[in-house]
Amino acid sequence: MSTTKIALPDLIQYRDQQIASKSLSRKLGIDMPFVAYAMAAGESISSEQSDRTKLVQVLAGTLTVQLTDRRETVTIGELLVIPAGTAHSYVANEPCKFIQMETK
Repeated sequence: MSTTKIALPDLIQYRDQQIASKSLSRKLGIDMPFVAYAMAAGESISSEQSDRTKLVQVLAGTLTVQLTDRRETVTIGELLVIPAGTAHSYVANEPCKFIQMETK
């Protein structure tokens, strides 16, 4: 596989009153789920949990992550590690772009 360079914030664009997502796993030739999201202000993703650890990195804006026992605010350049089996939901209080990777 040759090297690939991607400008992550440019991968996905905001859509009014919508959540946009784009899976990059196939494009990158990797097995782990790797998805880019763009969320308009006020949009949310309801509670979910995974049997894999999730890594969430914000590319633009601010993302609020509601965990079982606390709320975390993730800003540009920060990486939040969500342990496997942890219920969580996402809220964009302002337009927000982030990537989510899942690992074992």
